[in-house]
Amino acid sequence: MVTQFSRRAILAHIGAAGVSAALPVRAIAQNAYAELEGRPWFFLTDDEARYLAAVTDIFIPEDEFPSASQAGVVDFIDLQLAGPYGRGAGLYMQGPFREGEPTQGYQAEHVPAALIRRGIAETDQADGGLKLVDRDAEGRRAFVGSLSQSEDVFQSAFYEELLKLANWGYFADPIYGGNKNYAGWEMVGFPGAHAYYTSFVDDHNRPFDMPPKGIAHVPGQGPAQFLRTNGREG
Repeated sequence: MVTQFSRRAILAHIGAAGVSAALPVRAIAQNAYAELEGRPWFFLTDDEARYLAAVTDIFIPEDEFPSASQAGVVDFIDLQLAGPYGRGAGLYMQGPFREGEPTQGYQAEHVPAALIRRGIAETDQADGGLKLVDRDAEGRRAFVGSLSQSEDVFQSAFYEELLKLANWGYFADPIYGGNKNYAGWEMVGFPGAHAYYTSFVDDHNRPFDMPPKGIAHVPGQGPAQFLRTNGREG
């Protein structure tokens, strides 16, 4: 019997059969990469994906809006680390590399993908205790709080990178894999990338209550269908 791969099952840390009951329906909202649900990660291992889900859900927990992992933040991070950003495109990566003072920050010996991979490996179970995903909610909060206050230059850079990627993934246009169903934009009231505002230009001091639209938004189409139609899915 072939076991179907499921990203949601991995992030929920349960078997695929129990995913639908464990995660809200909004957790499977369509975005440009929704059809990757059944495909393995491009960069991350399953354990790394679970770690990132645990950390980013502390940054952005579920309330009236989806949590970070429910909104596709781990998918976003996976895509970023597998692409030019993860390989350090645009970064100066030549030596010498010296250990900087805390006031100088991380000296970029590792590209972002390597920084995340090393950071996860070094911090998970660093105290000899439970893995992060095996801790209860309070234990996870304590872990992330401790990491945020670390005086170690590398760990501090790792934490800042995690926080940055979580924010990017939650609030970037859904075409990049996160912000499913415009969760981040709904949270802050951002209308998105509407093509034309000509009918609203002179309508001052009134709420703009139209639903958010992303770059790939076409009425009656999800982003994935739009990308296929326009030959931009990759």
